[in-house]
Amino acid sequence: MMGHKAVVHIFTSHNNILITATDLTGAETICKVSGGMIVSSGADQSGQFASTRAAEQIAEMLNDKDFDQVIVKYRGAGGNRSPSAPGATSAIRALTRAGMTITRIEDVTPIPTDGTKKKGGRRGRRV
Repeated sequence: MMGHKAVVHIFTSHNNILITATDLTGAETICKVSGGMIVSSGADQSGQFASTRAAEQIAEMLNDKDFDQVIVKYRGAGGNRSPSAPGATSAIRALTRAGMTITRIEDVTPIPTDGTKKKGGRRGRRV
């Protein structure tokens, strides 16, 4: 028998990772886990270990509620900062390893059409 389908939103910044599972409309939250709920050290909240464990917990919660198919929407910091942050790919990998069927993966990182000036001044960041 086919189970239900959920949308998994993965937000990764350089400080934390937030994984939220919602219904297909996105209006009702089924469950959510953050990197701070997994590890005790603040520096490790955004790492691959925390994101893998968080994705495993989300998959376990979704299995308990009879969800077996997911649509993954991941987003980075966006704006004029770096769009990719560590943890999104390892979280997706952990979801598949936990037995979830991923039907679609979307990158929903906000891209500015003409955003604010990048940090660092006219000559860039001098190291």
